[in-house]
Amino acid sequence: MRFPILPLCLCLPVIADAQPELSSWLINTDGASGQYWNGNNLVEMFNACDVQLVQYSADNVYVNASGIPRYATAPFPDGNPSLPTAQDYLFQIPRNPQEGPVGGTATGLGHTGVLINGVVIFNAQDAFSYNNQGVWHQNGGFFENDGFDCAKGHPAMGQYHHHQVPTRFDDSLDPTSDVCADFPSDALFAIDPEAHSPLIGFAFDGYPIYGPYGFANADGSGGVVRIETSWQLRDIEVRHTLPDGTELAPNQYGPDVGELVTPAIPPGAAPVAAVLGAYIEDHEYVEGSGNLDEFNGRFAVTPEYPAGTYAYYATVDADHNGQYPYFFPAYRGVVETDNFGGGGGPGGGGGTNVTIDEEVETWTGGVSHLPILRDAPFFAYPNPASRADLLRFSGQVPDHLVVRDAAGRIVAEWSAADMVGGVAVDGLSPGVHTCSDASGSARTLLIISP
Repeated sequence: MRFPILPLCLCLPVIADAQPELSSWLINTDGASGQYWNGNNLVEMFNACDVQLVQYSADNVYVNASGIPRYATAPFPDGNPSLPTAQDYLFQIPRNPQEGPVGGTATGLGHTGVLINGVVIFNAQDAFSYNNQGVWHQNGGFFENDGFDCAKGHPAMGQYHHHQVPTRFDDSLDPTSDVCADFPSDALFAIDPEAHSPLIGFAFDGYPIYGPYGFANADGSGGVVRIETSWQLRDIEVRHTLPDGTELAPNQYGPDVGELVTPAIPPGAAPVAAVLGAYIEDHEYVEGSGNLDEFNGRFAVTPEYPAGTYAYYATVDADHNGQYPYFFPAYRGVVETDNFGGGGGPGGGGGTNVTIDEEVETWTGGVSHLPILRDAPFFAYPNPASRADLLRFSGQVPDHLVVRDAAGRIVAEWSAADMVGGVAVDGLSPGVHTCSDASGSARTLLIISP
């Protein structure tokens, strides 16, 4: 049983100036509710899924969301009895992110950002440490792996969240769980190694979060590659030192690499081998070893930001399994702390402290007014494009493209040679166009703004 995959790369707003922080949200316009597996049956929930409302000012975007995804959730094979429940979130995302203090601001327990469907993300920690000493912190991507549903999510007291890239387990080349075989879900998106990954969310400092594939070079050139983290596994066999070289007292030692340990949850869990990577402190940042900085981000051109932006990436290994630090271990930018519940800082409770104390407008643009071509193998950027832009393409681009206007008239044709270095679109009229191969079977949309 399969469900339609959302074509995230083609979520294109009909506006003159692209504003991804407004147009990227998956707003629920059809009244759909969430759904979960109960035995062999999919059960509809009573609460609306995705994002309910987006409002904005010149400085902020305010997002109301239930925290319930459209894709199927549950079961949680570790016995977690909880189900996703409506959270009535109100998030505040800065529209003009500012670089924060040197070294960044460490993320804590609880939500650290929000996906475009209103579901929150957590960092790599699972709140437990070896012998409860707070020295060797458990990596949730390892210790909680068997408790994730097909979409790699699970709830904590009803707060559904993801610790790692929100793709299906069975999208991996070597899945670490077989839960999708009996309880399928389409997750938020599917990884396509031939195309730049979609914008999948925003951190609470305002910087966007992308899936794991991007342009090889920061200027948008070099084709599409897997964007690799610079956080690496340490070369250790015993856990006697921390990544910064600190020598620990014997009573603070962690288990030897591969030693059997008993997880704190679920109760009665069988011992597991504490392989390298099972603990946060098994990793160290090695500058230049990957594409990304210590925050798991970089400044680069993306389809939504043709002039470039700082962005985080949801990193995966060569098999497309989530790879530490999964999202980001610390914020690069100035954090809007009202997004945290409880004490108003990282590690707060499940809600938020956001209130709207400025004049705002309701966002009414977005994908609901544009017919989307599903499963398009390639896409154009920037999109929308002005007639002064050079148009580029990513994905499985044909050798020859035919461009038709909204009336179906051929208005341009481009060869592979034409597309090297970008195509001028100054001869196209404003409006929606279709770019297709000679047969018309492979196509994508292009918007030329006034």
